[in-house]
Amino acid sequence: MSHKTAIKLYEIASYVLILGATVVYFMLKNSDTPGLSLSLTMILVALAIAMRWMMERHRFRACEEELDQLKDDLRRLTQLYAEEKKKNSNN
Repeated sequence: MSHKTAIKLYEIASYVLILGATVVYFMLKNSDTPGLSLSLTMILVALAIAMRWMMERHRFRACEEELDQLKDDLRRLTQLYAEEKKKNSNN
């Protein structure tokens, strides 16, 4: 799975969990066990936070991979430039 796909999935999952937490809270707010409503809501919110954390982690890794690739490209271009400069100075 690519980083782009993972980021989208984690983002959507976090929104769904937040909406689920809202629904659970309001549906079970007036029930016989108010602690259950709060517990379920907090669990869903904690899962939503975990999804957001995973999304940011994948973003960071994607940026790191892109940065490494750009550094390699820069090294290669610098080497080609040095070779071209050396070739032109010999002529």
